[in-house]
Amino acid sequence: MTESFWTREPSPGYPRLGVADLAVDVAVVGGGITGVTAALLLKLAGKRVALLEARRIGGGVTSGTTGHLTEVIDTPYRELEKRFGADGAALVAASSRVAIEQVAELDARFETRCRFERLPGYLYSERSDDRERLDEELDCMRRAGLSVGSAEVPLPLSIPAGIRIDNQAQFHPLKYVLALAARIPGQGSYVFEQTRVHNVDEGEPCRVHTAKGPSLRAEKVLLATHSPLNQVVLQTKVAQYRSYVVSGRVEHAPHGLFWDRDDPYHYTRAYRDESGTELIVGGEDHKTGIGENDDAPFERLTAYAARLGLEQPKFRWSSQVVEPVDGLPFIGRNAGAEHVYVATGFSGNGLTFGTIAAMILKDACLGAKNPYSELYDPGRLKPFTRLSSFLAENVDYPLHLLSDALKAPTARSLDEIPKEDGRIVRVSGRRVAAFRDTGGRLHVVSPICTHLGCHVAFNAAEKSWDCPCHGSRFDVDGNVLDGPASDPLERIDLEKADGARR
Repeated sequence: MTESFWTREPSPGYPRLGVADLAVDVAVVGGGITGVTAALLLKLAGKRVALLEARRIGGGVTSGTTGHLTEVIDTPYRELEKRFGADGAALVAASSRVAIEQVAELDARFETRCRFERLPGYLYSERSDDRERLDEELDCMRRAGLSVGSAEVPLPLSIPAGIRIDNQAQFHPLKYVLALAARIPGQGSYVFEQTRVHNVDEGEPCRVHTAKGPSLRAEKVLLATHSPLNQVVLQTKVAQYRSYVVSGRVEHAPHGLFWDRDDPYHYTRAYRDESGTELIVGGEDHKTGIGENDDAPFERLTAYAARLGLEQPKFRWSSQVVEPVDGLPFIGRNAGAEHVYVATGFSGNGLTFGTIAAMILKDACLGAKNPYSELYDPGRLKPFTRLSSFLAENVDYPLHLLSDALKAPTARSLDEIPKEDGRIVRVSGRRVAAFRDTGGRLHVVSPICTHLGCHVAFNAAEKSWDCPCHGSRFDVDGNVLDGPASDPLERIDLEKADGARR
């Protein structure tokens, strides 16, 4: 297993939902930065809110980020101009700036101790043939309203071309989210942990059903779960990726946020506190469940970090990144719904876009007009104008659905599975996904993803079963780690299975 540098921050803990038929104005599903910010903003506006988190507040994707707050999103501004026009690109920049200022305002207001810091960002390439592309991107950024210019990049690398972007920001994401969450309970509002939402019935009111407890009633429901619950159509517009991070103490670190133009790209920042300086380096993304699910991405990232002065990383972790097919998130009323809202597709900009999403969804619940809602509307037609991207991201589903059941098992017997490893094995005529822990005990589950039926693959770095079709992830006992799946993998009792065969 891996561990995020941020998770050293202690959480106060919140109760499970245990009250039958609780009624609130807004139910917010998902306790990351999107859900927590939206819930707090709605409470401040006078609404009764229930925030429901399947595990711990901030313990999902928010604790797996690197803490960048920036107008430099994963989709280049030259691509934004082509897809959404110059006005659309300018709206992306403006909304990102508004999100940064919202974080600054809430940090100051509630004294979150998240070490919010304004600093420049740098986009660069180590290849001289990228200079023309960077010049083009610089022009597009200027047209979109960013404060930018050509600059030398303060990294210990040979960099022929770079762009400086002024007034970006960084912070400690978990300190921030936990501090905001602490302000939600009271006056008819609640925070619930260990409360997995299984389904939502739309109505007046809506009813939110939990996996192991009572349901609650709400006039409106916000699905802020990174991968929206039970949204099959929306899943065709996004793809799930794993992104990797290493960090460790250094004597000196550069001042700024840094992104290169490699594919997959790398991103770098430093975190400074009373005990020293932590250099944080991320990248090496790949599609979830496909390609390398072992230590190779960490090894390549560690080699890259060594070039920046980080010789011995202490922490390493990976996190889920949801890529939208047209380059922008989907935020707003769910297609075909009246009272259910979604927020997904944040790419590698989850903290900035999560804050934007919270502001848009808050205004939607209050009936207020938001200047950015149309740009991020989940029902927009832009994804289908990018047919090649749409097909490329969705080809894995039919391919894996047809071929996975025909593939040879990855081990001939259970005896071949080493400790701390997982394999697909045929037992008593049935395929199973089996993991052997450090004590030698086997954990056996069905390999069939409960979302749409693809077969999972073992992720050796995270000790999880990952689905290559839509990115669902499960622990070794089959419990859901990441959606879109909402049901666990079936657990298999080997003795019963063998007895039934006989």
